Amino acid sequence: MKAKIADNRLRGCTKLAFAVAAVALVAAGEAHAQQNPVRALTNVLGWTKDTDEGPDFVQQTRPDIKELGFSHLTGVDKPRVAVKTAAELEADKAALIAERGKADAARKKLQAEKVEAVAPNRPAPIKDE
Repeated sequence: MKAKIADNRLRGCTKLAFAVAAVALVAAGEAHAQQNPVRALTNVLGWTKDTDEGPDFVQQTRPDIKELGFSHLTGVDKPRVAVKTAAELEADKAALIAERGKADAARKKLQAEKVEAVAPNRPAPIKDE
C-alpha cells in the first residue's frame, strides 16, 4: 500500500515538473531579451501583468531622470586613463631609463667619497660637588 502511494506521488511530482518546464519554455519564448525570466513566468501564469506607461497626468508629473541626481549603487564612475600609444610608451620608457642612469651616477659618486670614521661621543665624566 505504501509503495503504491509513493509511486503515485512520484508520478504526480514528475507531471508537475514537466508542467513547470513547459510553462518556463513558453515563457522564455515570449520573454524579451532583457526581461526577467521569473517575471515572464508569472505573467504567463497570470499572477502578474506588465504595466503601461500610465495616464497622461502621471507622465507629466514625473521628474526628468537627468535632474534626479541619480548615482550608481557601486559609486561614481571614475574617469579612466586614456590608453597610451606605442610612441608614448617608448617615450616613457626612455625617460625612466634616463632617470635610472642619473640615479646610478649619483649613487656611484656617493660610494666613491671617502668618509672618515667618527669616534662615538663619550659623555663627560661626572664630577661630584
